[in-house]
Parts: sequence; C-alpha cells; structure tokens
Amino acid sequence: MTVEDVALPSLPSDLVPPPAAPAGPAEQRRSHRLGVLNGALYQAGEGFIDSGTVIPVFVSRLTSSSAVIGLCASLGDMGWFLPQFPVATWVARSPRLLWLYRRAAVVRGLALAALAALTLALTATHPGALLAVFLVCYGVYAFGAGVSAIPFFEVVGKTVPRERLAAYWAQRLFWGGLLAAGAGVVVRESARITDVGTRYAVLFGLATVTVSIGYGLFSAIREPVGPVGQAADTPLGQLRVGASLLRRDATFRRLFIARSTLSMWLTTSPFMVVFAVRDLGGGPTVTGTFLLARVAGFVVSNLAWQRLSHRRGNRALMKIAASGSSAASLAAAAIAVASPWSLGWLSAGTSVTALEGVAFAGGAIQSAMLIAFGSLVIELAPPGRRHAFVGLMNTFLGATMLLPIVGGALVDGFNAPTVFALCGLLAVFGHRAASGLPDPTGPAGAER
Repeated sequence: MTVEDVALPSLPSDLVPPPAAPAGPAEQRRSHRLGVLNGALYQAGEGFIDSGTVIPVFVSRLTSSSAVIGLCASLGDMGWFLPQFPVATWVARSPRLLWLYRRAAVVRGLALAALAALTLALTATHPGALLAVFLVCYGVYAFGAGVSAIPFFEVVGKTVPRERLAAYWAQRLFWGGLLAAGAGVVVRESARITDVGTRYAVLFGLATVTVSIGYGLFSAIREPVGPVGQAADTPLGQLRVGASLLRRDATFRRLFIARSTLSMWLTTSPFMVVFAVRDLGGGPTVTGTFLLARVAGFVVSNLAWQRLSHRRGNRALMKIAASGSSAASLAAAAIAVASPWSLGWLSAGTSVTALEGVAFAGGAIQSAMLIAFGSLVIELAPPGRRHAFVGLMNTFLGATMLLPIVGGALVDGFNAPTVFALCGLLAVFGHRAASGLPDPTGPAGAER
C-alpha cells in the first residue's frame, strides 16, 4: 500500500544544521562511538530512576493505588512511543532532524532537574502535591523522549551501515548495562539515606547529570542530508494508514505483535518488585537488588545475543525474546503462588531470591528484544517511508504501554500473581508472530 504525500509546515532557516561531513569510514566510526557512548550514559542515567524498580517503589510511598503505580511505571514507555506519529508527520519533509533531538534534550533535562529539586522540598510535607509534580515533570521527560525518537532513529539510519546495526545496538546495551549496574549499586546503597526525600532527590539529580551528558554526545554527531520522506496528509490520516497497515501488511502486523510481548513482561516487572517489598516483607534494599539482577541479566546476555544475531539473524533473536517474555511472567506467577503469600512451599527469603532470578532473566529478555526490534524496524521499513513506518509502529506500540495501568487495576481487584499469569499467557502469541517475519537479509526483506 502507498503512503500519501503531505504538505508540512516549513522549518525555520535557523533550525537547519550546517552541512554535514561526508559519511566516509572515519565519519562512520566517529558517529558509532558517539552513539554507543550516548546509549551507555543514557542507560546509566535511567538506571538511577529505573521504571521497573525505583519508580514503582517511589510512587508507592505517595499513593496506595496500584493503578497509579502502574501508570507511573509505564509513563517512560508511553512517552517514548505515543508522540511519534505526529512528529513523523511534521518532520517528514526535513532533510535533517538532529535539531529536534537537541531541543527535546534540553526540555527533558530541565524537567528532570525540576523533579529532583521539588522531590527534596515536598516529600516529607506534601506527598500528594509531589505525586502531581512527579506526573508533570516525569511526564514531560518521558514524552520528550518520544519527540526525539524519530530524529534519533533517522540519524542512526543515516550514520550506521545496515550490516553494523545489530553490533551498534548490542554495544550500546552492553556498555550501558555495565554503567546501569553501577547505578544499581548506588540505588541499593541509597537505602542508607534515612530521609526519603533526600534519597530520591539524589537519584533524580544523578539521573539528570548523566543523561544530559549522553544527550550532548549524540547531539555532536554530524548528520548527513537525507532524502525527503513521505507521510500521511494529517495525523488522523497517519493513524488511518497505520490501521490499514495492521490489517493488510503482514510484516508490520507481525512485528507489532512480536514487540508487544515485551509489554507483557513490563507489566509484570514493576508489580513483581512491589510484591516482593509489600507481600514478602523485603526491606528497602530489595529495590536496588532487583535492579542489579535485571541489569546483570541484561549485560551478561548481551554478547551472546550479538553473536546469535550475526549467525542466525534478528528474526531468531525476536523469537527468543517473545518466548522468554511469556516464560518469565509465568515463572513469577509460579513463585508467588509457592511463596508464603499462598501455598507456603517456599520461605519469604527464598521467594524473593527466586524472583530476583526472574528479574535476571527479564533483563536478558529485554536486551534480546531491544537488539532485535531496533534492527528489524529499520531493516524492514520500506525505502522512502522510514519516517512513517517507524513512527506508526512506535505509536501503535504506545497503546500497549497502557497495560501496566490495567495491570495495576487488576492487582487492586484481584492480586499480583493473577496478573503475572495472565501476562505470561497473552505473551505466547508473540512467538508465532515473530516466526512469520521475513528475513531482512533475504529476498522478502530486501523488497521492503
């Protein structure tokens, strides 16, 4: 199917960057290094405020509503995905996009810095007001990521050769995972800070500094001029095109379903940590320990995923990630049922340790999915339509980021282990979808 041309607002001349250096081998190596350093520092910064561990526990101090906890835990992912289709529509006619990434980075850094300052001031005296502040500041930070996503993928697509994409993502994730492990140690040790407001203000402040350095490094890439893309006539038209793609384009639909399985695991993950803290009596250090376990799985598995991607392709890696998302959620449900919460076959300490093992596996699964999807969404995008394909894919995936909110409501209505089991069963469909994806290195993939 075709994507219609659209008359988009012209970009002011002061937003057009200076001419880029030729994308020769030296320039490609420079862009590769800057991109890897950006990814490493960004993940380290995110580690201080990890959405699956730190954020749920922080918000649980401000509210008892599991639905609100789920909303806050999913804000990061929703913010990354949802803004992309209007951004893709607007920037489709721009030959360079790094200017937008830079401006979004400034807004994101300021929002996170404001959250750090206000957390210090409001935690002890105005928890309700702090919850509202958190939703605004963290929401701006999260949705700013979605604004910068299209420029980010476009710059990567222009500066990283196709045959190096898997290695590029794997290196970002590997070095980022190592730095995030250090952030996990800091999170665990921050439990020694008795004042809760100071503790979380320090974590938000460290995140602000670290991600801001990462933004600066990516902003230093010299973006080549690219071809003018195509997009739907309006954002609503863009959504109509996306809905049509879901119905008629098997590749788009299968990639969407396969990637959505990670959302099942991301629904399980925050409530697994809260379950360990609340229901199994884990202490304040549990948050940092779970984060360390997840990051360890992320890092340890990374090199194996890179080799597997090189030998078997990203489709095989996507199949593993989809299956693992299902298995991890089902394992969490089984451990919870065997814990003192229900059958009592396992002690509370043993149950927490076992759930930390699941968190380790979840980190490995997330690493595999990010490498596979990050490569496949670029490789399978039709020529001349990468703006629209990536933007639409990520926007539709944004709807799946609402699942933690639904999961939180189900936790309030039923219990956490039921949600874990439901997520595991739903994620089973992802493996079949991944199996039907074309091989990007073969004729079917090349035609796109």
